Amino acid sequence: MQRFVVLGINHKYAPLEVRERLAYADRRIPGALKSIRERAGCDEAVLLSTCNRVEAYAFTNDSDARARILQALAGDQSLKPEYLEQYCYFHRGRDAVEHLLRVAGGLDSLVLGETQVLNQVKKAYLLAQSENSTGKALNALFHRAFQSAKRLHTETGISEGQLSTSSIAVRFIKRVFEDLADKTALLIGVGEVGELTLTHLREAGIGRVIVVSRNHERAREAAARFNGDAVPFDLLQDYLALAHVVITQTSSDQRILERRQFQKSQKKRGYGSVFVLDLAVPRDVAEDVGELDGVFLYNVDDLEHVVAEHAMERSRELDQCKAIITEESERFLKGFQSYAAGPLITELRARAEQIKQEEIARLMARFPELPESAREEIAGFSSRLMNKLLHPQIQGIKEQAASGNTDSLRMIAEALGVNAPADGTQADVRREHSSAHVSGDDGGDPSRLGQSPEEQP
Repeated sequence: MQRFVVLGINHKYAPLEVRERLAYADRRIPGALKSIRERAGCDEAVLLSTCNRVEAYAFTNDSDARARILQALAGDQSLKPEYLEQYCYFHRGRDAVEHLLRVAGGLDSLVLGETQVLNQVKKAYLLAQSENSTGKALNALFHRAFQSAKRLHTETGISEGQLSTSSIAVRFIKRVFEDLADKTALLIGVGEVGELTLTHLREAGIGRVIVVSRNHERAREAAARFNGDAVPFDLLQDYLALAHVVITQTSSDQRILERRQFQKSQKKRGYGSVFVLDLAVPRDVAEDVGELDGVFLYNVDDLEHVVAEHAMERSRELDQCKAIITEESERFLKGFQSYAAGPLITELRARAEQIKQEEIARLMARFPELPESAREEIAGFSSRLMNKLLHPQIQGIKEQAASGNTDSLRMIAEALGVNAPADGTQADVRREHSSAHVSGDDGGDPSRLGQSPEEQP
């Protein structure tokens, strides 16, 4: 179980200026996954990058995985490992499993119980899978995380109400503008969180919506969803002066809004109030913009003041959530430990089947006159006898695997004359990708992997 690891930074341990330096745009994640796998000596890795966290999940034999993954991430972003290390956390084994389950369930989020993070985890997993960067181990773990998150949101009240960064942001906006009916919102970039914020603004009564994107077709599609207007990106400066609320969430590596641009727009608007919500990581808006008169600039970390209210409201749900996380982790760990027995059981069955077929063939050759009914009876009897003889051996193998006793598995394999698991999870290095959808209800139960049809429930 110690092969599951996670290294990352989040809003709890790293300030925004550090997170934005480590953040990955989607187009850069495939290269990062390759770097992590090569440096950490693993076949499986998933990279999660959101506004509040950057985390690398891996399944590896490397005892020095922490340092190697840290070097991979730091090298990708031209950072010194020692600089990044002071903000990082690292979990291995059970701790890594439980961490992912907490993240997917919204228990480690800025807004306790938010559901947006689950979509981000699924997106990160699917991207890694499309890059052949996941195998049986991480497939099973992430499916378990999705199943656990589903339970958290359906069996507890942790996600009741408008729990998201976007809904919290609208609370901030309403503190600046009591009445939104005559106000205009400008959305720059068509990111999911930005659009969700716009949805909450619509529900709060915002008067007009304008969408700007470098991809004008995407801007038109987003504007149509909000009965708004789409404008070309090169006209951003002109429309900036019309906006009372500016929401920006692009994937740009550079600032797209500087102080001078707001100075011009403020002069044109008569120095009225404008609320600027920068949801991008790296940030889209220069920090000194907030120093201008009438400009209220907020980023994702500024939302913590309102978040505390939600945490208090939902703290009573935490005990039940923790119990679910513990239960789901136990189920996963027990199942995955049993999974180590799969290759050994498969080989044991295959050898027994081969011997059975050879002996039946030899018997039939001696008595060619036997009727078909007798042949079928002999074949059935042979199968039943083989299964009964194998049953105690297979149960013993499963029990040793469930206990995590790799040495015992090797001894059993040697005594039976079959190949021993290399490290207790032999087949995990074979990239057999799950065909199940990420929303499957089986939770990616690893205890089913490697079993014969007779053994599966």
